[in-house]
Amino acid sequence: MADSIQKHLLLCATPTKQKCFKGNEGEKTWQCLKKTIKKFENNPASKNIHILRSKADCLRICKNGPILLVWPDGIWYEKVSPERISEIFYSHIINGKPIKRWIFKITPFSDSPRYS
Repeated sequence: MADSIQKHLLLCATPTKQKCFKGNEGEKTWQCLKKTIKKFENNPASKNIHILRSKADCLRICKNGPILLVWPDGIWYEKVSPERISEIFYSHIINGKPIKRWIFKITPFSDSPRYS
């Protein structure tokens, strides 16, 4: 499976200090991300594509959260909500087209694909 992992999504979903957002928006976004990935993985056409997900306490940005980091692309999305997850997932993760209006930082590995 490790050879077929295409992306790893890290979501700042449950910060203990709640500096980047208030309330349960992170947990709701996390639940939506889990459902979106599971739905994708249950599709027979995607059986050889694996997307990892990790729920982070804090990604050390501390503003405009929840924050989603797409690795290895190094694309950081801000203010990620359940409403944005599906669009980010299918546009960026599946079709390779990041959503520029929600990106606040790009820190790719040197051997990662570049997006313009």
